[in-house]
This record gives sequence, C-alpha cells and structure tokens, in this order.
Amino acid sequence: MILRRLLESAPARLARQSSDLLQLLVLAGTALMTMFGVGSAWMVALRLPLWTLATLVMLLPVGALITYYVRCIYHPPDFVIEELDGSLIVTRVRGDDGRDHHRYAYTRQQRIRATRQIRLVGIRSHWSGQNRVIDGVTSLFPEHRLLDGAVAEEDGRIYRWLYLLGPLARGRRVNVGIRQVFEDVYAPMKPYYRESCEERRVGKLSVRVQFDRADAPAEAWQVVWRRTRSGSSRQEIARTRCEPSSKHLAGKVIYEMTFRRPDRECAYGIWWRWPDEPPRRRRTSASLDATNQHERDVTPDSPTGRR
Repeated sequence: MILRRLLESAPARLARQSSDLLQLLVLAGTALMTMFGVGSAWMVALRLPLWTLATLVMLLPVGALITYYVRCIYHPPDFVIEELDGSLIVTRVRGDDGRDHHRYAYTRQQRIRATRQIRLVGIRSHWSGQNRVIDGVTSLFPEHRLLDGAVAEEDGRIYRWLYLLGPLARGRRVNVGIRQVFEDVYAPMKPYYRESCEERRVGKLSVRVQFDRADAPAEAWQVVWRRTRSGSSRQEIARTRCEPSSKHLAGKVIYEMTFRRPDRECAYGIWWRWPDEPPRRRRTSASLDATNQHERDVTPDSPTGRR
C-alpha cells in the first residue's frame, strides 16, 4: 500500500514524464546524427543542394516535438456524445409544514461512441437549491451500475460514473443515463435548468422542462451560458424568449430547445419566471447586440424551444 502510494505521488509521476522526455530526446539525437551521416553521403552521391539536408534536419525536431505532445500532453476524450437529452419535470407539492415547494424529476440520457476501450462513463451535475432527496440517483438502464460520488466538490458539482459491467470497444455505441427525484424544501432552486457538453464534442443536445398547466411560469427564455476564463463559473451570453412547445401533453406546459453541434464550452437551457416574481429588467442595447451576434453563430433546430 505504501509502495503504491509512493508510485502514484506527484514526484513519481514527474519522474516518469521526465524519463519519457529524456528517452525521446536521446532517440531524436541519435536519429539526427544518423540522418546527418546518411544524408551527407546521399547528397554527395546524388549531388543534391545543401538546403535539402538542412530541411530534413529541421523536420526531425519538429516531429519529435509533435510526438512528445501526443504522448505526454494531449489526452483525447475517451468517448464522444452523439446525442444528449436532458429533461426536468417540475411539480408543486405541499410539505408537512403546510408550505408549498417544488418536486423535480431529473433525467439525463445520452448516446455515446467510444474513442477507445472504456468501462466507465462519467456524468456530473450541479444543484442550486437546498433539498431532500426523494429518490436517489439511479441508472436509467438496469444493465449498468451507478458509482455515485455523492459529495459536491470544490466546483459545486457532484461527479458520478456509470459502470458498463464490461469493456466497450472503440467505435461501439451505448445508451446511458441517470434519474433522480428531489424537492427544494429548505431553499428554492434557481428558476433555470441547463445541460452542458462537459467539454466534449456533442452531436445533438436537447433540453426539456415540463410544468403542470396550473403551475406554469409566467414567461420563459432560451439561454446560453459560456464558461469564464477561470473555468469556475459561467456567464450568460444569449437570451431569447420562448413559447411553450406545440407538442404538449394534456394539462402540461413544456418548454424545449435543441441544438446541433453545440459549443463544448457552453451550456444551454431554459430560464423561467414564476407568476409571483417581478418581471426581469429590459436588457441594454449592448447586451442585445451580443445576443443577436451569438444567435447568428448558433441556431437552434426548434424555435420553440442544469441544474
């Protein structure tokens, strides 16, 4: 146990990376000297100009740097998300103290394609209220096992993994997802729901929020958030008023939005205003210009429309 802890320590990892770099430099130096000798003889025999050998010598360290970047720095994602579908069903309930609050049934389902052999699929979420959990987080598919971090980390997110109970080969696809039901008993949840690409390439992203007609919001917007440079928060960059979807169920009001090839640095979602809340202030012309510019760059599939 002590030996394993020592091998996984930061100095040990740094030593391994330094060893890899040293091996790469020795290999590059050996190849450079070999190429210089062979190239000189080749140039003399074929009477080629000197710049030919100089070009080959310059290309070798460039190739070595590219090899080092690919081996030691660049870490490609282990899977890409071909389709991500997030849903939040909001229902008003009455608590034991006689006060009303809301119950949220959250589901997130995604179809992924492995870019290398994997066994775990990570999913993270953030909750903006103070609540009690009615139904704990479960996998949407019984053939997968949920590994729950349970505790929010420094960034406020809870990290979870779905264990596929076996390897998924490169190029294979699988559907995964989670479900959770909770209530904002102690502090209300902020009136928005969003999903992000989690810095991965996503083919299609859909967000859907459902309310009872008797408890529907006064108005709602489609909103786009972008991660700040520090990476610790998100900033709103676009807001568009949206109307309820025409594909509504009886007695329900649904707001939804769909994006194809969304920006991996952005989050997309629905922000709503409850009837008892004051209207939002009108946005300035500068912010509206920024919104219009972003809407020209990113256009949703449906005009009607994270925790």
